[in-house]
Amino acid sequence: MKYVKIVRHRNGKEEEIQDIVIEERYIDLYVKDAFIDSIVYSPPNEDELIFGYLFLYGYLNEREDLKDILYEAMGDHINCHVSIKNIEKENILPNKKFELDYDKFIELMNEVLSKSKIFRQTGGTHISGLSDGEEILSCFEDVSRRSTIYKVVGDAVLKRKIYEATLLFTSGRINSTAVQYAKKAGIKAILSHSAPTDLAIKKAREFNITLIGFLRNNRFNIYTTI
Repeated sequence: MKYVKIVRHRNGKEEEIQDIVIEERYIDLYVKDAFIDSIVYSPPNEDELIFGYLFLYGYLNEREDLKDILYEAMGDHINCHVSIKNIEKENILPNKKFELDYDKFIELMNEVLSKSKIFRQTGGTHISGLSDGEEILSCFEDVSRRSTIYKVVGDAVLKRKIYEATLLFTSGRINSTAVQYAKKAGIKAILSHSAPTDLAIKKAREFNITLIGFLRNNRFNIYTTI
């Protein structure tokens, strides 16, 4: 977070104050010296971000697949160069135990949202969390919805918890990309404080993923279910 000087207008009066804003940066990712993507994110937790991205896009299956990682600061962005072992086949995650426990879903969503400390200060972040259905395994805020997912998945990969994760909680809307990520990570249900898109619903049905939206104040909408 950073402090910036602003002019606040309230009730017809203006005053100059210091306000807190979220930091936005981006990482240019290179795999074996080939440019892959430019990822918008909020620092820190670059390792979790990169591991999550590489896992979700099939560049690695576990932490040991990454041989080397190098960050090069370039002002408002970072160049990230990674060296990865050759992966012969896609990682197939084991079939995970999953139960529909709506009371527990509400409890876990409230726990995830309670960790939105940066949002309460800036109003500028999203938050996502991974759970095994009993507790929160990983939780991160970020300016980018996608990067919250990269970070929680990357953290789970680094901690070898990805095989336990069955639930993805998020404060933002659910689009089809989030459903694709959930499929790759072996997630059984996506639960959002907000709404899904029509294509997200279609993909969730195709992948047999439970999709729950508007999970707030002890109510929710079920769009798909296993």
